[in-house]
This record gives sequence, structure tokens and C-alpha cells, in this order.
Amino acid sequence: MKNIKWIYVLTILISLISCKENERKEPNLETEKNPKTIKIVAQQRPFGEPLEFDMEVKNALENLQYANEEDVKIDSLDLVIGIPLKNTQIAIPLSYMSAFEVANFKVESNHLSITWCPIVGTARVFENDNNTSGFDFGYGLNNNNLLVVDRKTNTVWNQLSGNGILGELKGDKLKSVSTIQSTWSFWKNKYPNTKILINKDTTNAVFPQFLDEIPHYINWKPGDGRPKYEDFHQIETLGLGIDLGNSSIYFPFEILFKENSPVNYELEGFKFNVHFDESGLTAWAENINGKMIPSAIAYNWAWKNFYPESKIFKK
Repeated sequence: MKNIKWIYVLTILISLISCKENERKEPNLETEKNPKTIKIVAQQRPFGEPLEFDMEVKNALENLQYANEEDVKIDSLDLVIGIPLKNTQIAIPLSYMSAFEVANFKVESNHLSITWCPIVGTARVFENDNNTSGFDFGYGLNNNNLLVVDRKTNTVWNQLSGNGILGELKGDKLKSVSTIQSTWSFWKNKYPNTKILINKDTTNAVFPQFLDEIPHYINWKPGDGRPKYEDFHQIETLGLGIDLGNSSIYFPFEILFKENSPVNYELEGFKFNVHFDESGLTAWAENINGKMIPSAIAYNWAWKNFYPESKIFKK
């Protein structure tokens, strides 16, 4: 991938927070009476061994606010998660989610939660319904992936797969919102009237203007050269994953970007198109009627952890 070998804006989280397990060990979980702690067998640090501990549950952000572009610390190559709703297009810069990783907010009549796991490279947005009533942040990891805890039932959920792994709703799946994870430049060009939502809480130690001073959060910007991290955080290992329920497929960027956009595909009788843009470091999926379907950008090893039987695009 000649044009993207050195490009990816990625905030890497190495300590404190959020994403779980490098060996596939099924969590053995038991909720505590205190809703702010949950007894769990999981990782306490990225790529660590799972162990039993009382996982803290921290309140998610509730104060995302609209902001003008000139008031936001963002450049053309920064990553955003874009939400194309019926009447409104929203962009949330992922750097503003660093250290928090979970935020609940409302757009139009939609009650939503954004989640960001820099370890697996995935931002996802979920609907808040009567069963969940919003999410908080769990200080534990499963397959190196962020855990979120819903406020109504204290069920623990994996962020990448959206599966409930502990509690009343164990075995259920969260309702995903179709999004586009891309550079700010790509999203703004696609939706020039987009609005920006950010966290304006400047008391956070890693609020964007301090990111360069905090070694746990490194912005990797196109043209800046590659930071010295292991191969599992190289851009060549990114791709788009699609979970259709009974089957799933992963489109590696290094293969996808050699094709012409869109790529037409059929999986288990379901036809869809995968659109992508190499310079925007993005891909997303639409059904044959042009409606977006949920998908997620993730590192290949992370996708395989949750979808070991997933098909891999090799066209």
C-alpha cells in the first residue's frame, strides 16, 4: 500500500484503560452488588494475562457540545467518527475521546453512545434503548478491547463485537449505528454541512492540546513518519469488518485499496457494496439500495479475535 504506508492518525492507549485479552479465554464474570465495581476475569492492561479482579466502572462523558471548526483542535488528517443521520451529519474527532473513550449524547431524537478503542483501532456508535439507558466505561479489557457497562442492567459489553458478555443481557447484541471512520478532510468533503461534537472538558489530563506531552497518547499523522510500535499497530493491518449475524467478512485495506471503489460483494445471499477512499483512510458498506449498513474499521488481529470464522476478502 504505497500511498498509505506512512499514514494513519491513531491515538494509542498503552495504560489506564480500555480493551481486553490477547488469548481467547472466556470471561468468568459475576456482578457485585455495588454497580461501580464488577468482579470479572479479564485483562487489566493491554496484552496482559486475564485475571480475576474488581473492575471499576467510571462515568462516561455526558457533555459533548457543538463547536465551530475554528474552535476545534483538528487538522485535515485527524481521525473522526462520522454519523450521517437523516437530517444531520455529525463528526466527533477521536482525539477528543482520548482517556474517556465512552460518551452518551443526543442528536435529533436519537439517544446514542460513541465508543473509541484505540488499541483495536475501532470507533463504534450504539443506540441507547430502554434496555441499556446509556453506557459507562469499564476499566478492563477482553481480547484487548474496550468494555462498556450499560446503566440499566449493569451488563458488560464488548465494544468491537457489541456482544453482552456478563449480566442480565449476556448473549444479546447492541444496536449499532452506521458510521464512517475517516480523516476529517474526507468527512468534511463528503458532508460539507457537517456539525462537530466535542468534549469541552479541559480538566482532562489528555485534553487534545496536551496530547503531545502525554506518552500514552500519540497522534500518528500522515507524513509524520511511523512511531516505533509493534507490527500490530501498523496501518497495513487495518481493514473493514462486517458482521451480518450468521456470517462475517473482513476487507483488509492493503487488498481493498488495490481495487476500484465500490467493490460489489455477496455474502450468504446478502448483496452489498464496499466503498473506500485510500487518502481518507476509510471504508464503509451500503446495501444495493444505497443505505449504509453497520461496519467497523479494526486491526486484522482484533477482528480475528472476535470473529475467528470470518471470511477474508482476497479478490
